[in-house]
Amino acid sequence: MPRIFMSNAFFALGKGRRRAPLRFRQGSQNILVSSPMGLATIWDADILIWATSTMIAAQRCGAPIPTVLQATRYEILGFPGRDVSGGYYERLPDGLERLSRTNVVISASEWTDEQTGAPWIEDWRISDGFVQIRLAAWLREAVLTPRAVLALDPAYFTLTSGLERLLYLIARRHAGRQKDGWIFEVTHLYRKTGTTQPLTAFVAFLRRLIQSGGLPGYRLELSDRNWPERVRIRPVADVPVDNAVDNLVDDFGKTRLSPRGSTPIALENHRQGIVRQ
Repeated sequence: MPRIFMSNAFFALGKGRRRAPLRFRQGSQNILVSSPMGLATIWDADILIWATSTMIAAQRCGAPIPTVLQATRYEILGFPGRDVSGGYYERLPDGLERLSRTNVVISASEWTDEQTGAPWIEDWRISDGFVQIRLAAWLREAVLTPRAVLALDPAYFTLTSGLERLLYLIARRHAGRQKDGWIFEVTHLYRKTGTTQPLTAFVAFLRRLIQSGGLPGYRLELSDRNWPERVRIRPVADVPVDNAVDNLVDDFGKTRLSPRGSTPIALENHRQGIVRQ
């Protein structure tokens, strides 16, 4: 996933419809994410991760970078390693539509009412059993920028909480492989998530997360049991943090498996699954 989208909440964290926009500052940029029909969710973002993996695979193999991506519903939905059922098939168009109707504004100046932003997906359609997706030009550029993409542990896709997923992305982006990890002020981390729950509930969530074993490849430590001011996120020793979704491929015609031997780590196969325009 592109690093730029791993520091703050660019997606709704719940599966219900969120109409309220997300507004935050990231570095020197002001970010506004909005939609007239409900924001794209962090589960919808799995489609973008699949698209990113496909483009990076083509780039690494020296193949032409596809403008329009094409695959079967099964290939896209099965990419995260989940069991694909009829319900997932039926919900895929809704996810694609949310991605096409959610607009992102990244600006050095304050937002204005005239700024409409750009969607994640410019166009999509399902025809003859295939899904065709055209990513927005700005997103395509972000994906193909050198060293802009970080690999994700396949265990990310097993996380059932949207907040837990975002915390993993933040950990992967900031703590990375650093032995001492990264320290956040709890209130700062809270604001980065864009969660609508109160701060006390967020702290309780962090405590439960620690008790359950932390995040894939990372552990969390709170500075105080009564009311923590800081949280440290550090990689677990001897556990690779980029046991990867988009790691290196043998060639453009193979799908590699994770070291765990079960989860596909990249949809980097299917030459016939790319439409070049």
